[in-house]
Amino acid sequence: MISLLALSLVCLAAIPVLFVITLLFSIPLAIAMAFLPWLLRLAAVVLLLRALMEQPFRLESLAPAAIAFALSLLLR
Repeated sequence: MISLLALSLVCLAAIPVLFVITLLFSIPLAIAMAFLPWLLRLAAVVLLLRALMEQPFRLESLAPAAIAFALSLLLR
């Protein structure tokens, strides 16, 4: 089973990869940056669900989801 750290790294690595893909298809930078808060919220939901399903539940496992949510609100 994938660990919370590995899932966090995959979600964070997917953001620049998607950014590069959109730039390769000549989508302007403003449109690409408009996707960033949505991608961060999607990553935060995935990380939140992963943290809630972890046994035994630990409060510090919610930190990556909280950081992703905070970044998405900051960038919006």
